[in-house]
Amino acid sequence: MQAKVIGIIGGIAPPSTVDYYQRIITAFQEKNNTRNYPSILINSIDMTRMLDLIAKQQYDVLTDYLIVEINKLKNGGADFAAMASNTPHIVFDQLRNKSVLPLISIVEAALASAKKFGCKKLCLFGTKSTMQGGFYQSGFSKEGIEIITPPPESQNYIHDKYMNELVKGIFLEETKKAFINIVQYMKKQNSIEGLILGGTELPFILKEEDFINFKLFNTTEIHVENIVKYATAI
Repeated sequence: MQAKVIGIIGGIAPPSTVDYYQRIITAFQEKNNTRNYPSILINSIDMTRMLDLIAKQQYDVLTDYLIVEINKLKNGGADFAAMASNTPHIVFDQLRNKSVLPLISIVEAALASAKKFGCKKLCLFGTKSTMQGGFYQSGFSKEGIEIITPPPESQNYIHDKYMNELVKGIFLEETKKAFINIVQYMKKQNSIEGLILGGTELPFILKEEDFINFKLFNTTEIHVENIVKYATAI
């Protein structure tokens, strides 16, 4: 079997890019019952530049920047691409319209998983731009699934810990406990059925076993499954 060459826009953030790389290899080998390795190209981009453009809401500039980076993957021989992060999916539709490569969406992958489990009301954690960007809400609402975000002060806390701890590879027990407390509050107030880990560093600190009868959607894991499926599709 000749698999497609996988292109990854990474570095947003570095820990999750490493996680993607390792997960893709494992999933590829397990899916195909092989000891062979997939061909993966990783373009590690400037996260600071990307986040600055998002903070300034310069979405057209961000789109053009990411298109240039996707083109580098194409020039390197990639057959398709995926972004190893939730945050830049704020311009995913624009990217798909301009991209020279097919793109695999983390949001669409998460939506398919949520539908599979029959969920109707989910909480979303991530960076502020992910929680407030509307791209999860828009996609999920079309399928009758309500996305609820934490109160503003909790969003501020999650974002701060995400940017100043998680993306730097710092995973503290006190932060984990605080995140769990926010989830418990959301369960009580909003009767949520599960939590979308809408940041690819969140699975390093929140696990399914941290909760009882509550579904966590690990967007990295779900995204990787779709990437490998596309890479091995005939």
